[in-house]
Amino acid sequence: MTSDAPDAPDADKVRASLRRLAGADERTIIERADAATRDLEAAAEFVASVGLEELAAAIEAVDDPALAERGRRALAAFRRARAAAAGDLDPSADDHFRPGRGTDLRGDDERPPG
Repeated sequence: MTSDAPDAPDADKVRASLRRLAGADERTIIERADAATRDLEAAAEFVASVGLEELAAAIEAVDDPALAERGRRALAAFRRARAAAAGDLDPSADDHFRPGRGTDLRGDDERPPG
C-alpha cells in the first residue's frame, strides 16, 4: 500500500497506537514530562526516550484541559532549556530580570531634600 492511498493510515494515529501498545498513553507522557521538568537527569532521559514531538502530539490528543495545560507548560520549559543550552535565549524576553539602573528604590521619606 502506498502512503498516498485513500485508506492509508494517518502517521499521527499510527504513532499514537504504537505508544498505547508500548504502554505510554498521552496522560502518561504528559505526567512524565511534567515530573521531568523538576530534575535535569529526568528531563534529559525524557527528551532522549520520548521526545518533544511525542509530547506535543500527546498534548493535542488528550481530552483533559488541565492535563493539556500541564503538558504545554512542560513543553515550553523543555524548549526554553534547549534554547538556553544553545545560547539562544533573549535576555530581554524575561520580565523577571530587567536592569534597574536609574530606578530609585528609596521611599518618599528617604529621598534627599532637594
